[in-house]
Amino acid sequence: MSYYEFLLFGHLLFVAVWVGTDVCLQIFALRARGAGPERMVQFTADVEWLGLRLLTPASLLVAVFGVLLVIDSEVFEFSQFWVTAGLVAFLASAITGSAFLGPETGRISKLGAERGPQDPEVQARISRVFLVSRIELIILIFLIFDMVVKPGFP
Repeated sequence: MSYYEFLLFGHLLFVAVWVGTDVCLQIFALRARGAGPERMVQFTADVEWLGLRLLTPASLLVAVFGVLLVIDSEVFEFSQFWVTAGLVAFLASAITGSAFLGPETGRISKLGAERGPQDPEVQARISRVFLVSRIELIILIFLIFDMVVKPGFP
């Protein structure tokens, strides 16, 4: 295995973990919503746990391996549109996750324990979190498309 193949393997492995986890979370969110407000509050605690222990490390490793791939390559450059677009999409997702989704899921689980899962504010905040997370998933899918198609790359 060459160094490039190692970097590409690591990059793709952690893309699969990151995006696959996000897709599964959306499916589990629908199941939790169907089970009722109490399960949705419990689910937000699960999302916070996974975010800290799986999503954040996987997303960081995607970025590290991706940057190393560009550095190692003789044809890829940071000035190419597809690389810049990928980095911007990664930053948007990272900021959304660390500044809003992670902290908000933690706040929701605490608020749900204080006020009860039926509380209208708790449910409204849960809905907002999952709307934002769906938008983030669309960004991640765009990111995969960008990496495969490489718009602007000769």
